[in-house]
Amino acid sequence: MYRKFYGFRERPFEITTDPKFVFLSEIHQEALARLQYAVQEGKGFSVITGEAGTGKTTLVHMLLSKIDGHVRTSFIFNPILDRADFLNYVCDDLGIKSEGMKSRGQSLAALHSFLLECYARDEKVFLIIDEAQCLEPELLQEVRLLTNLETSKNKLLHVILLGQPELNRILTEPRFRPLKQRITVRYHMRPLRFRETQEYIHYRLKKARSRNIAIFDRGAVREIYRYSRGIPRLINIVCDNALLTGFSLEENRIGKKIIRDIVTDLEGPKKGTRRSLVPSLLLIFFILVLVLFFQESILEFWR
Repeated sequence: MYRKFYGFRERPFEITTDPKFVFLSEIHQEALARLQYAVQEGKGFSVITGEAGTGKTTLVHMLLSKIDGHVRTSFIFNPILDRADFLNYVCDDLGIKSEGMKSRGQSLAALHSFLLECYARDEKVFLIIDEAQCLEPELLQEVRLLTNLETSKNKLLHVILLGQPELNRILTEPRFRPLKQRITVRYHMRPLRFRETQEYIHYRLKKARSRNIAIFDRGAVREIYRYSRGIPRLINIVCDNALLTGFSLEENRIGKKIIRDIVTDLEGPKKGTRRSLVPSLLLIFFILVLVLFFQESILEFWR
């Protein structure tokens, strides 16, 4: 709706992954470099963590777009599976024919055979799991055990885990000590700083062919940063809504008032609003009970 008003060729703040709009900050470049290193060197276990919306999945898509034909991948974006479904998914994603496999043992044997064939062709196989903090403990142990598939010199299966900060806490549990000891590449993605947030907004406006990259004034950017805490997904949501509001008000520049109004709408009614009425209602009820209880004495007093 607002593209023509602001002179955009495309909407600059879509939350879907579009390679053209990917902004590689210092932290994103570092995380991508770690992932590329893990793939090139065939590292056994790699872990990338960061708050929801910091761009972990975007980096995976960038990584997959750069992988050559000597790397095979299975990408699990929803790890809420049981052990049987997990193995079947991995086999299907790698192109292993799973028809007729009735047991977990058969699936493991087929996977092992496939990994040996890839190794003979000098191909690496990577299992990439997004939202890994959602893995059931038993399934996380299953992933570790899969990396036991190896030759005398090399691992046959390499694993990349991507998850929110809770994944770090899970990996510190004593039962996952054997897995933690196998992690050779690890990186935590922090949110963007204020300057990076400003650069992020300007970058996306440029990519949308904006006539004016200063649509958001400095006060607006500060409000965006205050709310989003530098998380790209939240920046996109606020900016997209702000542009829509600016269009409806015919505002060529977005100020902090519009951002504050947008944030209020996004947050919804405050929980404390309804709770604050409870003490007052209890007090009124208590007074009414006292009045009824001492009704005769009050009437007698006034006579």
